[in-house]
Amino acid sequence: MNNQIIVVEGIHDQAKIKQIYPNIACIVTNGSEVSDEKINLIYELSKENDVILFLDPDTPGKKIMQKILATNGDFSIAYINKEKAISKNKKKVGIEHASTKDIKDALKEKVDINKTNNYINISDLYKRGLINQKDAFKKRIDICKRLNIPVANGKTFLNFLNMLGIGLERIDQIINEKS
Repeated sequence: MNNQIIVVEGIHDQAKIKQIYPNIACIVTNGSEVSDEKINLIYELSKENDVILFLDPDTPGKKIMQKILATNGDFSIAYINKEKAISKNKKKVGIEHASTKDIKDALKEKVDINKTNNYINISDLYKRGLINQKDAFKKRIDICKRLNIPVANGKTFLNFLNMLGIGLERIDQIINEKS
């Protein structure tokens, strides 16, 4: 891999990253209206560079991430919990509102995507009370926070776990720590 490139949603996110890491390359998607050309550029760059997807922890950010991940490029994901990315007036969510420490922590804890091994299936989540059961969403929220991944519905949660190569052992460990 050559250079490290961070993909963010907006120019304010880019400005925040550049304050912390002035020499790092950033690509701005321009929000959820990201063009096919930009998606293709990000994919092509992933072939020779360490491309980190660091998108806002909201619905548009998740949609952009899904579009980029659909290219099957070689990406890493940095994620910051929503409560750490809320503006002072509590009306906006974005990387630009996060603290320097939280941004550094998120980038340090980035996760490389593993597309080759699927360790978990839907019945594994059901057996652990993570889907279609009382308090399943609450349990998924806790696990997502612990794994530093976006909070998601059951199917998307399963996809994240498998893409990131997170095994049942890690999920069980987190569940048992809470018991």
